Amino acid sequence: MKYLQLLTIYFLLNLISAQSPSVRIEGSHTLTQSDGMDLYQAIDQCLGKALVNGVYEYLLISNKYNEEEMNTIMPILDGAIQMCVKAPVIIKQEVNGNEIFIMAEGIINPFILNQILGGNN
Repeated sequence: MKYLQLLTIYFLLNLISAQSPSVRIEGSHTLTQSDGMDLYQAIDQCLGKALVNGVYEYLLISNKYNEEEMNTIMPILDGAIQMCVKAPVIIKQEVNGNEIFIMAEGIINPFILNQILGGNN
């Protein structure tokens, strides 16, 4: 019986994944490195914000959210960006003194993104 339940769950997850195509997102962000923050922390934080900005643009364009809805979604995205974006890649990076600019891309699954955001369309 336990094997049947595991097989059913596996089948359903494969079915969901097959029906939800992945989407490539791209975003950018500029960060001013603060005192006490080392370069790697700043780059990591800037990368996360660039990915959040990419998902933000995707949601505005594809799901037609308005600005008020996006204000409530942004804190959720900030906290869950590692769960939303697969295979993040830095496309362009510039470090000028204490200012860091990163352009990044990643892959999202719209179904999983909507589940994290609470089922919003």
